[in-house]
Amino acid sequence: MTSVIGIYTGKDLEKMQLEGGSAYWKARTDRLDKAEYVILMRNHRAPWAVKDGVSHGQAFMIGKISGWKASKEYEGRKVIHISEYSLLPDTANFKKAWRKLTDGQRYPLAYITTDDLLENIDLDIDSLEWSVFEDKSKSKEIMSAIDENTSEQDENALSDIIAEAKHMVACVAGIDESKVSIQINF
Repeated sequence: MTSVIGIYTGKDLEKMQLEGGSAYWKARTDRLDKAEYVILMRNHRAPWAVKDGVSHGQAFMIGKISGWKASKEYEGRKVIHISEYSLLPDTANFKKAWRKLTDGQRYPLAYITTDDLLENIDLDIDSLEWSVFEDKSKSKEIMSAIDENTSEQDENALSDIIAEAKHMVACVAGIDESKVSIQINF
């Protein structure tokens, strides 16, 4: 029996890739640390929810959890990182999965197990084909930081620009600035 986080979301794979995972949740850190998988089920209640043909409450994706981080945008909320994912087929066993797995609870995050997945929606984790989850959030943060500094760059010397770029890359990557190397070829 393996720990799974069940998420009731209006977001699709593309939006999750832009946010770096499934975001922004109030979840117990001890439960996130133990969970190996996250299963995503469609929630059409939010006005911004994706309309992609997935039924309300239907399980549409499962991911392998690679970690989590506190959200910078929303205090007290977390982003669940995904390393690999599997899109689930549009079959009867995945319809109304939220109700089957949580008895239709109102809070959009649930703590369940792989046994629950097998018993309630006939999902065998070992039979899935996995794809790499492309985290597009880091490149988005870097491009945003570069755009903000474009007008200032005209006034800076090349060495100042390189120093600033190294600093931004280190901040976004969460590493020491001394580990960042920038090479320019003319």
